[in-house]
Amino acid sequence: MDINLRPVGKYCAGSGEALQPGSTCWSVLREIAGKIVREDYSEEAWDGPQEDSLGHWQCQIPKSAEEVRKVMDTDSLLATFLQLTESPNTAQLDYLYVLALLLLRRKRLILEDNVEFNDQPAMRLIGSGGEGPFDVLERSLTDEQVAEFQEQLFGGASPQQAA
Repeated sequence: MDINLRPVGKYCAGSGEALQPGSTCWSVLREIAGKIVREDYSEEAWDGPQEDSLGHWQCQIPKSAEEVRKVMDTDSLLATFLQLTESPNTAQLDYLYVLALLLLRRKRLILEDNVEFNDQPAMRLIGSGGEGPFDVLERSLTDEQVAEFQEQLFGGASPQQAA
């Protein structure tokens, strides 16, 4: 499955108008034709998340070209992780797993136990702020797949630089 988490777009997905630098917008993840894509909405065009949304967050439109590859901070990663755990489906499992690994690395999630869920190995995680527990199925991803997820989340920065 392809995941397309590009940086914030230039145009509103709702109105088609240009998103203004420095303005606030809403980003949403949706599954479209088997792919998870990001759509960005101006505050004026935002009516809340669609029923089929996988997650959503509020962000700022970069003021300059250097800010376009702005790194997702830990709180944004956790918010997306929490939204995905509420209604995980097959299309989201790889993405949820990679988010869990990144949040473990940043010490925002803690591995409480290794468990089995439906005869599949899983991690039982708790949030450092008391969230959870969350059971996340372990996935067999190649290094290239994990690197692709990280590139989509962090742009040119490595996860260590982004932490």
